[in-house]
Amino acid sequence: MRKGLEVFLRLGLTLQVLKTAIAAALGWMVSSHLSQNDYPFFAPLAAVLTMQVTIAGSMEKAIYRVSGVIGGVIISMLIGHWLKLNAGSILLVVLVGMAVTTAFRMPAQVVSQVSVSSILVLAFGQGYALSRIVETIIGSAIAVLTNALLVPPNTIPAAEELLLKLSNKASITLKDLVLLWDRTLSHRREIQQEVKELTEQNEKGIEAVVLARQNLRFTPFFTKRRIRLEHLETGMKHLNHITLQIRGIARGIRDLSTILDDHAASEEITQLNLAIEQTSECIAHYGMTVIDPSAENLLKLISSVKEAQEIQSHCLVILKRYESLTILRDVGAILTDLNRILKETGGQTVVSTGKVF
Repeated sequence: MRKGLEVFLRLGLTLQVLKTAIAAALGWMVSSHLSQNDYPFFAPLAAVLTMQVTIAGSMEKAIYRVSGVIGGVIISMLIGHWLKLNAGSILLVVLVGMAVTTAFRMPAQVVSQVSVSSILVLAFGQGYALSRIVETIIGSAIAVLTNALLVPPNTIPAAEELLLKLSNKASITLKDLVLLWDRTLSHRREIQQEVKELTEQNEKGIEAVVLARQNLRFTPFFTKRRIRLEHLETGMKHLNHITLQIRGIARGIRDLSTILDDHAASEEITQLNLAIEQTSECIAHYGMTVIDPSAENLLKLISSVKEAQEIQSHCLVILKRYESLTILRDVGAILTDLNRILKETGGQTVVSTGKVF
């Protein structure tokens, strides 16, 4: 079976190609019965141009294409009523169509579609206009339905891989913050860049999972997939909150490193580093548990969180050793951010959502 699929893939016969061909054929078949045009080639053409990898992408393309066609038909009918087909009238319909859509800041696909439809209606006459709209709607609708009903793409594996990658990245970044005690400028710049990259990657991760979840809104099937993606989206948001705490810890360490004396505060720094490193382990376990909420992973996460809580509790003793309000504030802020990370990793997002089909 796998060898057969590999042969088809090598020949370029992917699932996307198959769905596009089926949508084009269905577009011709349906429009042949509904359109007044004897050769309704715009329906399969619309189906081919509308078909995208995701359902949401196909829906967006369909909206752009239909709105562009309707806009182009209206403009062409208004101008064609007064002017004959010539270079001047083509110049006018393209100029007006593109100017209006650009003024309303419509997507480039709508702008070009308005111009194309204007020229075609102007060339073939106003009797062609209704068929053009009907065939475009039919082809676009069939493309969306075909994409939604015929094996829609499963984005869950990619989303899981992304979440696991981000949780490991957050864990490593938090652990690397202990390097900030070193006042070497190169180290500080490297860690600051690492924190910045983590923030950007988390934001992109949330957008990707949200888009994947929205993609399944357009199909009545795959309820378990939608639930799983909601679960992963929540996990991504928790990681985003964790990233904010990591940024706060980085600022706290930078501020403290300029105040504390390395030799006099070596014990305190060592204890804070232990708390940071153990908390970073919790983030890594959290990512694994969100992806696979098995009993084994849950126990590892719970054990890791408890150990981190104990170390953080020992760090509270540090606060009693200082009278400086500035030091108390910065150490307290670091411990508060570490505790918030534990709350995020101990959230309800690790609850199993069941097997996904």
